Amino acid sequence: MLKGIYAHFDEHVETYLATVALTVFTSLVIFQVIMRYVFNSPPAWSEEIARYALVWFVYLSGSYAVKYQRHVKFNVIVDLIGKKVPFAQRIIRLFVFLLWLAFLIFMLKLSIQMVTRQFGTGQLAPGSQIPMYLVYLGLPLGLLLMSFRVLQHTTVAIIDIVKNPFAPIPPSQPEVD
Repeated sequence: MLKGIYAHFDEHVETYLATVALTVFTSLVIFQVIMRYVFNSPPAWSEEIARYALVWFVYLSGSYAVKYQRHVKFNVIVDLIGKKVPFAQRIIRLFVFLLWLAFLIFMLKLSIQMVTRQFGTGQLAPGSQIPMYLVYLGLPLGLLLMSFRVLQHTTVAIIDIVKNPFAPIPPSQPEVD
């Protein structure tokens, strides 16, 4: 039961969170347009919250991109090395994941400090009067999810090195959806 809940959460957490953020953004933009052009009375808070929802959507979608490895990457050199020395390619891939994880953890630490400072100021958004730390909270949440996904890829890379150190690796395929 617990394993099934974890599997479902692992598969869909970014999708659910990003869907909520995108739905809030879209709904508020439509509301803003209707209020502006039909009733000639646009509320300031709807545009502001829509902007914040879009920011949250971007941070959460970054984790989704990491999960499916849809982020920008350059594989030319790694693919050339992989043809001749698959073990070296696996080591390079592991090294890249570890560097990436270190960067994400560093940024997570900084973003938590930023949210903590924002919480201490008690600053409110001008139009909606929501606490600004809630706006900034999307960054550490997105970085935490990205770190988790990179940690998953790092684990898979380590297992791949242990189980198949010299097996040939197919070249990276350009992804077109």
